[in-house]
This record gives sequence, structure tokens and C-alpha cells, in this order.
Amino acid sequence: MSSAAPPGKTPTAPPRELQPLPALLSYLVPGLGQIYQGRISKGVVFLVCIYGLFFYGMWLGSGTVRAGEPEKTYAVSGSVYLPVASAKNTPFQGLANDLYNRPQYLGQFCVGVVAWPALVQYWQADAKEPLLGQFERTPTDEALNAVYTYGDKTMDLGWVYTVIAGVLNILVIYDALAGPAFLPRKTDPARKATA
Repeated sequence: MSSAAPPGKTPTAPPRELQPLPALLSYLVPGLGQIYQGRISKGVVFLVCIYGLFFYGMWLGSGTVRAGEPEKTYAVSGSVYLPVASAKNTPFQGLANDLYNRPQYLGQFCVGVVAWPALVQYWQADAKEPLLGQFERTPTDEALNAVYTYGDKTMDLGWVYTVIAGVLNILVIYDALAGPAFLPRKTDPARKATA
């Protein structure tokens, strides 16, 4: 008895198994889920491309200028941060208000653990000696105004690059969750025997 499909009908592929662990790994570090699945070259390409975009955007979004009377140095360490503007009635209500004021962080957050220091800096906003120094720390309004006014105009491109990196990582996460778009072809033993 043959297991072939009836004439005129194409055989349906079995449903794909979802793999949540590789998807989580690809969220934490882009491409790590693919490396875990044995698709090493694809995972390394994802890692290099997404981190390249992200850190290039961080570099574009940073700046230092000397301005004012008396002259003072103003610095912005990068384009990934959460503004600390809301009065924090409850921890998550303040966070929701601040995310509303800077929604691009939601896209940046999708790139994984490299965006988490902004959350650490957000929760340590009042600390005199922050744990991570100025890395992904909210710049002062004075520093932002000075760097935007007197610096070059690449700072806006910085957050665009970091958001694109985060959004691309959503596709990488999906690839790790559902597997490759095209599965390897299985050979049909009946067809091989007649050839």
C-alpha cells in the first residue's frame, strides 16, 4: 500500500515544532539560539550584523562638546537610555510614563542583554556613583541640549540604528523559534529506487 497523496492533492507538511529555548537564547544574544541549534554560521552572521548595527548606533548617538559661558564640557554617552522624568508614584507607573516619552527604547530592548544596562541605570537614577558609570545612563537635559546644538547632527541616527538592530533581532528570535524557512528535503526511497 502506498502512502502517496491522492491524485491532484499535494501532501501537507507536518506542523513545525516551536523551540522556545533557542528563541530565548537568541533574545539574550542575537544568533545564540541558531548556534545552539547547530546553525553556527547563520548564528555568527546574525550576531555580528546585529551587534555591529547596535554598537555603531551607540557610537553615533554619543557626543562631547565644550560650550557656554564659562566654557563647560557636556557629554552624552550613547543613544540607548531611559529618561528619568516621571515622578515615580509606583515603580511601574513611572516606567510606563517614561517609556511613553521615549518609545524607541522598546525597540532597543529587543536586542537583548546589551540594552539591559539602561534599566539598571534607570533604577539607580539617584545614585551618586552608579554601578555602570555613564554607560547607557540618562544624560542631563543640559548635556542633551548642548550636544544637539553644538555637536554634529548624527545623534538622531544613533537611536535609529539601535532600534533597527532590535527590530531585526525579533526576526532572529522568530527564526530560532520556528526553525529555518526552508527545511532540508527528505529523499523519497520509492523515487530513488526507480531512478
